[in-house]
Amino acid sequence: MIYTIDRANLISEQLKKFTTGYTHHVVGHYSNIYFWIGEVKEALNAIDNHKKRFDKMYDAQKDWIEEHGTIVHDFCPICGGKCEFSDGKQILPKFKYKTELLEARKNLVDSVYYFLIRCFKIELLTYDELKEKLDLIGTSIEPKDLNK
Repeated sequence: MIYTIDRANLISEQLKKFTTGYTHHVVGHYSNIYFWIGEVKEALNAIDNHKKRFDKMYDAQKDWIEEHGTIVHDFCPICGGKCEFSDGKQILPKFKYKTELLEARKNLVDSVYYFLIRCFKIELLTYDELKEKLDLIGTSIEPKDLNK
């Protein structure tokens, strides 16, 4: 898996643990809420800009290959050297994690959302504070989730 997805998933898992923990643990983790919101925002930014970074990497590799005539032969598993059937042509990376990026983004937003809903339900924050924090990550409140 790629770093961007791994990081988002790691943050999501932490927030899920916080959400289901004992109330006194939730209170402790809530005391660092701006740290966690910052982590979520950074991870969302990394997900949202992944394609741009990928395109820059792709273009840089393509330009280098063209400018330097880079040749890399395939590895031969039989002799351990250059494969005699390889043409030496470089294979550029392919963008292939779009679905996983979208899923990681959704899981990340959901995780922080449900952590904040839990904090609201145990009265660590008011409705306005909940709305303010959810605005920071670009999501809204589902009224049915506010039932205590």
